[in-house]
Amino acid sequence: RTRRLRVETMAKWTVAEAKSDAVSKRMLLEHLQSNAENAWLDQRKLVGQPTAVLKRVTKDALVQAYEELSSGSGGEAAAPSGSFKFAASPPSGGASGGTFKFEAPPSGGSAGSPAFAFSAPQEASARADPFAFNFSSAAGTPIAGDAVALEASDALQKDKAQRDLSAAQRRDATLAGLPAAVRGRVEALEKLQEESDAVQRDFDAKLAALRMECEQKKAPLFKSRAEAVGGDGVPDFWLTCLRNHMMLSEEIQKADEPVLKHLQDIKCSSTLGPGKPGFQLAFLFGPNPHFENETLTKTYLLDPTDEDEVLDRALGTDIKWKEGMDVTVRMVEKRQKKKGKVRTITVEEPTDSFFNFFDPPEIPEDDEEMEEEEAEQLHEQLENDYDMGCAIKDKIIPRAVAWFTGAAIDPDEDYDDDEEEGEEDDFESDEEEDESDEEDEESEDDDDHVDTSKIKRGQGRGAPAEGQQECKQQ
Repeated sequence: RTRRLRVETMAKWTVAEAKSDAVSKRMLLEHLQSNAENAWLDQRKLVGQPTAVLKRVTKDALVQAYEELSSGSGGEAAAPSGSFKFAASPPSGGASGGTFKFEAPPSGGSAGSPAFAFSAPQEASARADPFAFNFSSAAGTPIAGDAVALEASDALQKDKAQRDLSAAQRRDATLAGLPAAVRGRVEALEKLQEESDAVQRDFDAKLAALRMECEQKKAPLFKSRAEAVGGDGVPDFWLTCLRNHMMLSEEIQKADEPVLKHLQDIKCSSTLGPGKPGFQLAFLFGPNPHFENETLTKTYLLDPTDEDEVLDRALGTDIKWKEGMDVTVRMVEKRQKKKGKVRTITVEEPTDSFFNFFDPPEIPEDDEEMEEEEAEQLHEQLENDYDMGCAIKDKIIPRAVAWFTGAAIDPDEDYDDDEEEGEEDDFESDEEEDESDEEDEESEDDDDHVDTSKIKRGQGRGAPAEGQQECKQQ
């Protein structure tokens, strides 16, 4: 389907509304894909299945694209009237022809005057005056760039010196610069802070104990639930629970459903071993024709040295798919040129699947450099992955029957599945055409190897870390 720009429907929300939580990434993407032509979307990497696009594009990027589309002109702001102009310098004594001079325009110009005025010089004689620049503001005030740059450099050096100090050194340096009376008051405040911290630590310890007690009381109840659901007790119980949650349903593809029909129980445990904050999800499957694993686990390990809940890494499971049953890849036929001959080969390509949840993104080492855009995309992937885990832990497992019956569904989060599926089919077709065109342009020197590997997820796969317990509870 050819998509054309429709200016009258561009501005569905204000920019402030688009940036707010009231407008989700999916709403922005659906609007863009519905109102922009494919070439425009492709330049901004917005072509493809919505679920895949949302994983690699940030909210800020979507808002920026929305703002450009709403303007009806690609978002390019018009140049302000009367800032600089090009004009031919007058002849000097007739010996030289007019040459270009770059100068500020007169102040008080009319609102409709162009940003630049350009006039060709007179035909030069044997000698011409050199090209002249006049970098002055419109009011004739020189730009103090050097002073500003120097001040900024000093500030950066001061900030760097502060960061190089330890916490105790920064504290001592701060107090040393205070008057004696003020220093005494700050020291008194520090004692109050120590007492407050002690109260907080006591609260955290009691909360952890209470949480453990609660989990132990829930365990037999969840065991009875699993017995009632298992076998043919309640068919498709967990599949229905997951599909009724909006965020999780976005990850479930049609090919995933036959596999999830064999899901018999989902458990969670926050007991990962001493000094290992986090939680582990365990998906228990009955015998099935898709893979050999009986249990698939997903473990989130938090940073034990950070006071806040900061994700350290996520560990998945290496799924042992049976031949031809891997729903995380699809078979694609491609044409390959070699020495003037064209042949068709079949390769595996990664595809959207709920079971990619067990192959989480890799968190790079601290000293590994990343481009800003790449870092933002990784952050989005990690955030989405962690949100999925928390939704299963905090929403699905505690109130599974309410999600099965639909009582737990929030109507404010509803959306049109049929429209989304139709758009996904359109964009998938566009992507396949682009891939075919790219194959036609391959060099005759291409070798037989076709790279179909997934993005590396180093920390994402594999068994739980040494000493880590399997999920026991719920």
